Amino acid sequence: MPDSVAAVAAVLLAGTFTCAACLKLRDLQTTRQLVADFGLPNPRLLAVIVPVAELGTALLLVVDRRTGGPCAVAMLVAFTTLIAGRLTTGRLDSCGCFGTWSLRPLSWRDLVRNVVLTVFGVLAALG
Repeated sequence: MPDSVAAVAAVLLAGTFTCAACLKLRDLQTTRQLVADFGLPNPRLLAVIVPVAELGTALLLVVDRRTGGPCAVAMLVAFTTLIAGRLTTGRLDSCGCFGTWSLRPLSWRDLVRNVVLTVFGVLAALG
């Protein structure tokens, strides 16, 4: 695989993680509520930890994509698993993946988006 493909995948994914993190951090109160509504434990803590982890992953993707790629894949697999679980049980409340920018109900499009992003993570890791 050309190195440029891995580099582009890493930069696109880093931008996505940075955008998601910043949008969550911009409105922590809403992020906490979205985490609580999603049924996750300790929303006060997770509302900060998740975007900080996303920013760390974005930094790793830019600095060392062979380390950042697997980190991104792990996070995306976890997020995708949560979304799939919600969809299969009929719970369609927003995931808040992009903070207040993504308040629409969950759909299978969210899974498709995450699969595409996971492919970017794999490409970045292999490059």
